[in-house]
Order: sequence, then C-alpha cells, then structure tokens
Amino acid sequence: MANDNGDEKPLREQVETDLRAGGVLSRALPGYEERPPQIEMARHVAASLENGHPLVIEAATGTGKSLAYLLPIVRSGKVALISTANKNLQEQLFYKDIPFIRQNVTNFRAALVKGMGNYLCLDRLQEEQSFQQFVHTPAFDDMMKSLEDDDWDGDFDQLPRALPPDVRGRLSTDSDNCAWRACSFYHDCYVRKMRERSEDAQVIVVNHTLLLIDAAMDGWLLPERDTIVIDEAHHLEEEATRAFTVTVTPSRVQTLLAQRRLRGNVDAQKLQDAADADTMLWGALARVTRPDARGRQLLAEPLQEGLRLASAIDELTNDLVFHRPPEMDPKEEQLYEKLVKRTRSLASDLRIVFGVKQPEERVYYVEQTGERGRRGPQPSVSAAPLDVTTLLREKLFDKIPTIATSATLAVGGDFRFFRSRVGLDAAKEVVLPLAFDYRAHALLYVPRMRLEPAYGAASGPYLDELAEQMRALVEASAGRAFLLFSSNAALRGVHERLADDLTADGYSLIVQGRDLARIEMLRQFRELPSAVLFGLKSFWEGVDIVGEALSLVVIDKLPFDPPDDPVNEARVTRMKDAGQNWFGEYTLPLAILRLKQGIGRLLRTHDDRGVMAILDKRLHTKSYGRQVLAALPPARRSIELADVRHFFTSEP
Repeated sequence: MANDNGDEKPLREQVETDLRAGGVLSRALPGYEERPPQIEMARHVAASLENGHPLVIEAATGTGKSLAYLLPIVRSGKVALISTANKNLQEQLFYKDIPFIRQNVTNFRAALVKGMGNYLCLDRLQEEQSFQQFVHTPAFDDMMKSLEDDDWDGDFDQLPRALPPDVRGRLSTDSDNCAWRACSFYHDCYVRKMRERSEDAQVIVVNHTLLLIDAAMDGWLLPERDTIVIDEAHHLEEEATRAFTVTVTPSRVQTLLAQRRLRGNVDAQKLQDAADADTMLWGALARVTRPDARGRQLLAEPLQEGLRLASAIDELTNDLVFHRPPEMDPKEEQLYEKLVKRTRSLASDLRIVFGVKQPEERVYYVEQTGERGRRGPQPSVSAAPLDVTTLLREKLFDKIPTIATSATLAVGGDFRFFRSRVGLDAAKEVVLPLAFDYRAHALLYVPRMRLEPAYGAASGPYLDELAEQMRALVEASAGRAFLLFSSNAALRGVHERLADDLTADGYSLIVQGRDLARIEMLRQFRELPSAVLFGLKSFWEGVDIVGEALSLVVIDKLPFDPPDDPVNEARVTRMKDAGQNWFGEYTLPLAILRLKQGIGRLLRTHDDRGVMAILDKRLHTKSYGRQVLAALPPARRSIELADVRHFFTSEP
C-alpha cells in the first residue's frame, strides 16, 4: 500500500524506517541513537492517520514527541492542524522542528498562525509614524528597519527588540477596526499573507486559543484539515473553559459607546440612555457584591440593571441598522458592518452574564481585574462553562480525527481523568515507556516537614522552614536550581529570607516579577554561575534547560487549585451535590498532573541527572500521599538531606 506521497511502504513502516539507526534522522544527526518510545509513538500516530481513529498518547519528557507526530503527518500527505499550548511552543515547532524535517526528510509547506493582534497593521502604522517623530522610541526604529527585510512576516514576536506595550497596542491589527479587502494596504497586509500561507500549507501550527475559537466558530477561522494534533493536551480543559467563557467589563461598554461611527449614526437620546444605564449598572453591581479577599464573588441572581443596559445597547444596534448611511466607500461600509456586529454581540453577552439563566451549566462571577480606571481596579463579570466535554465533542472531536498528546495525561496509568474532563471518549489510549532511567539519574527528596502548608497567606514559621530546606538544597547542588512556588507570597517570603546570604555566598539569583521577560530569565540562568531561579507557575512547564545548568528542581507544595477560584469552586460544588468523589476524581488528579509537569523540568536528555524535591508534609501525613508518589517517575526516594548531598558529590 502506498501513502499519499507515493511511497510503496505502509506509512507505519516508512516512519519506523526513518527513526531507526541508518534512517534519515541518523544520517542527519551525528551520534544519533534510536528512541524506542519515539518509534512506538510514531507507529501509533501513523495508524491513527491511516484508520481515522482518535488517539490519546502520553509520551514522557525525552521521547521526541514533535518528530514522532510530524514525520507520519508529512509522510502521509494529509493536512494537519498542530495545536500547542502557547506561542513559545508554536515558535519552537515552526522555527526548529519543522525546518529540520524539511531539510533532512522531505520538503512540505508549513504555516505559523497566530491571532491578528500579533501582527503589524500597515494602516495604523501611518498615524504612529507621525507620532514617533516627536517621541522617538528605539524599538519602533528597529521595527521600521525590519520592514525592509523580506523575511519578516509582520509578527511582533520576531522583532529584534520588543515594542513597548502601548506602542504595540496602537500598531497591532484589530479585528473590529480591520476593513480587510477594502483596506488600501490589503495587498501588503501581513494577516492576509499569513492566512494565504495557511490555506496553502500541509502543516498549520496554531495554539489552543485559536483552535478553540475556530471550533466555536464552526471552523470558519482556520483552513480545512484532515486531522488535528493537540500537543500539551493537559491544558485543553483550561483553555476550552477560557475560550467558551463570556466576559463583560466597563471598558468594553465604554469603548463601544465612544466609537465615532456609533455616536454619529444613532439617536443622541438613545446614546445618553445607554450611557446612563452603563453608569447605573456598575454602581448597582458595587452595591450588591461583597468581594472576598481576592476580589471575587459569585453572581447568584439576575441583575436587572445589566439587562436594562443590554436593552439599551439593542436600541443602539437597531438605530445603526435604521440610520445606515446610504453612501459609503467600501472601507467605511466594511467597518460599519463590523460595528453593528460588535454592538449586537455586546448586548447578547450582557444578557448572558447578568441574566444568570443557566446556573446548572455555567458559573457566574464578578472579580476585580488588573484593568484600571480612574478609581482603581475595575469589575469583570463572567459566565464560564462548568463542563466543556459536550462543547468539545460537538465542536471538535465529532468533526475531525484528533490526536491528543502530552507528557502528563495519565494518572495511575490510565486516562479516565483526562477523558472525563474533555470528552474524548472513543480514542485509543497509549502510555509510552519512560525515555530516561530515573533510578540511575535522579533522586526524589521528600523530607518529613514539621509544618503543613496553609491556604492563603503563608505563616512566618512555615516560610522559615521552607527557606531553611531550600537553602540546604541549594548549597548541596551548588546552585543550578529552580525553586518553584505555588504562590507569589511564598516566593517573596522565601526570597526575603535567603537573598542576602545566598548572594553573599556567590549564588546568582534570578527572581520572577523583577521586570525581566521569561526568555531573558532563562538566558541568564543558563549563563550565570551557580544560578538559582525563583519562579512561579509559568516555570513549571515549557522550559527546556539541558545539561548540568539545571540539576535541582524544588517544589514548595502540592499544586492544588485555590478553593476560592470561581470555576473550581462551582465544579467541586456540583460534584458534591451529585454525591461524587470530588477530591479523588477531580482535585487530586489535577494536582498530580501539574506536579508531574514541574518535575519534568529536571531530566531533558539521557545524560542529565539531578534531584527533585517536594517540600510538602502531606505526602507523609495524608492518605493520598502514596497515590501522589506512585504517579511520579520511579526515581530513588529519600527523606534524608544527607542523601541529597551524597548524590551531588558522588560520580555519575
């Protein structure tokens, strides 16, 4: 049987040949060694492509997932969307893995697709150029030089120097203000070129947000495809919840009401009525809500002021339609139609979030956001789905064969938790063997701590003990350490206790939240001597530090969701009401998968070695401690600090 590229071998045999010693990869990479888990994964992906059946596959760190799914796709000739968790992983695939296959295996068309806001709008650039004559932003000058480079595709993230957020905001493409074909810059438009490349590509690299927005729009946004690969699929429920959540903020309303086209084409009294209703809404919301310490509160009853604003916005929509100017140029006509659509959408969203009509399906909540007005943080009102399984099945899985993969999908060797959260029920399930010898190369240190972590503000004595342990571990490893925290308060508390002494002893401290970009923090960590990085959630995954530069990963406590998170709280409440084991079936499995991600930062190649430490007393005192430890890689375990010191002083 021949595949779509005309090869006579069945697809599974072809990709296995590619990955074996003597295959295309071994000829391209000096010192290439076969990875049996990678070959097995490629076979399963090839089978899924051939038979059209969905696949869920856990492939541990070091497997080489990207090549294991890219090779079968390319060899098959099928068109595939590959979705990753974020833009950094998109860029790694597109600028590293895909060029390698194109150069060493076979050429094929590929496209990187991001949201419109990531690209320069040439129409907006004209106005900004006039402004920059007076302010002279160096990063803007660098961008103007990039405009002369035919290789630059308008993606802000590929500029040599990051633009200040305010400048980028003024220059980025905005869907609501994009005239598309009617724009005088349409021929040179970077978004148009990006979309054309994706229409002509065999492999289209997107992120989960774009994939899910496309699913919600019934496939209107992204090109047609034969299959979808969801990498880092453990994020799927979280991203789907975010994508299907409806949110209204004061600035969303006020920005609309300030629109020149709106104000010039609606009745002045109706515009004033809407402005008055807007003022009344947020005043009423402030009176009826009593936010918790994190600025959050559930919305249990309809808020009539919100529904009145929705009706007022509807009146503006009707006025826009009724008073539509008889003669407009193509650009103005396009922008006018977008304004009508935007106004109608806001009215609909107001009815959803303030109507509170589906409490069994959604959680309605208010929270104070970082969006700041004249009076400080502003309220944000949201309606989030409690269950995304039906949405994902109807919008995604039932329409297209899907392959879901990650290093952390299974709990206790099976996928029941993952399937229950995303609804990918009919898929074949595979857990690949570990790629590394954890017993020989790693030690898991789980000391019997005196104090148990407390939710909320960590106590002084607890932080003292945490700092004491972390200092001893850093000294044992001579730095080269990630200290990972579940809260900013714990990070700050431990850093305050250790900073002076560690700095005096010659360690290079890198602290998240000190105005350094994540990529710059990682660069410094690799280059500075005896580096110690104090990090939060964003360093628990998606970080690839190879070799001795990272030899110690310390996690302060088990990463349970905060109990007052509105969506988490509502899901737990629903499970309790249904008599379900909310802790064992939801809270604990989620924490285990996050913990596996954090520990996965340590070993990245077969030669890496190091210590993983979890400083949580509950591993010894709670009944679930054994279940957590059983789910972690099979490294040697110890409760003694002396074993950590011996590990670092002994020969590999």
